[in-house]
Amino acid sequence: VYAGDTHILADFDVASYYPSIILQQDIAPDSMGDDFTAVYKSIVERRIAAKRSGDKVTADTLKIVVNGSFGKLGSKYSALYAPNLLIQTTITGQLALLMLIERIEAIGAKVVSANTDGIVIFAPKTLENALADVTFNWELDTSYELERSDYAALHSRDVNNYFAVKKDGSVKRKGAFAQAGLMKNPVFEIVSDAVADHLAGKAEYRTVIRSCRDLNKFVMLRKVTGGAVWRGEEIGKAVRFYYSTDVGIDETISYAKNTNKVPQSDGARPCLDLPEMFPSDVDFERYVGMAKMVFEQIGVSNA
Repeated sequence: VYAGDTHILADFDVASYYPSIILQQDIAPDSMGDDFTAVYKSIVERRIAAKRSGDKVTADTLKIVVNGSFGKLGSKYSALYAPNLLIQTTITGQLALLMLIERIEAIGAKVVSANTDGIVIFAPKTLENALADVTFNWELDTSYELERSDYAALHSRDVNNYFAVKKDGSVKRKGAFAQAGLMKNPVFEIVSDAVADHLAGKAEYRTVIRSCRDLNKFVMLRKVTGGAVWRGEEIGKAVRFYYSTDVGIDETISYAKNTNKVPQSDGARPCLDLPEMFPSDVDFERYVGMAKMVFEQIGVSNA
């Protein structure tokens, strides 16, 4: 979906949606009561402050804490176990968001994507004032806060995996296309880097891949339960590998316990220790082919 000159393409996310519902409705497990609410509120506020100040590490770390605490409402092994509150939170969130979608569609705008905590709308610029009224009134009615991001284009594989090109040329990457970090292990990051730069008009994706000399961008890191084996040698339970021109496509890394193939390890060379020099056997064309597959998945046919 492209915004063009006549339309807006805007992402409206509810700020810390599930945590906000928990705090607004004063939801707390019976085992903890008011003590839970006080501590949880302080963590949520710290996370929002870190996000707004640009402290991504703190924001991402506390996101794990606040979202993990919500998830534990559904775990019978946790002191936070309260399945009725889990359902109350999720159903409240979905009904409130559906109310927003209904109001937006009623003014003639189109919701092109929706997930648990936000929506993306596509609408003529002439509806900007009406859209502002709808979103403001929804915030008043629910007490939740919407955060808006405007896109030039949205390229989705599905609702949780997409590239969103912002007005300033930066690219938001979600799900399988997200950058490695606290929330995600490296998964051939060069492929998503190349696709993102291509979509933003910064560089041709083949050039991005073939000119990169950072091996970290070409590796995948996988946890292998019971350990892995390559060419008869045990290589541990955390395996990092890249695609090599010197390894046959029918050669794989396998599980030590049953010799099954470690997923996506066809033609891969283990790289447990990063070398000082960039390897000469990196299979650039394999990564180019992977990028082409991503373009197909997100509906870009001219790459």
